[in-house]
Amino acid sequence: MRQENIHSVMETEVFCRKADMLLVNYESPDGRKRHNRLWNGGNGWGTVRLYDKKDGQLRLADEVEATHIGCEYGEYDEP
Repeated sequence: MRQENIHSVMETEVFCRKADMLLVNYESPDGRKRHNRLWNGGNGWGTVRLYDKKDGQLRLADEVEATHIGCEYGEYDEP
């Protein structure tokens, strides 16, 4: 994912292995089941990079390694 404004750019790159995730049976608070195949886990990893914009160029300001990221993947069923 890339986010930017007039001063900076943030790029986030996250990975999750489906083999490490759990298939969950989630029911929303109103009692409806909107997801039939919802995968969930806290096994993601990746990097976050922050760049400064200056004179039309990007300069790497910081890079952070992220682990134990919450991941969720599923298909939303339309009513």
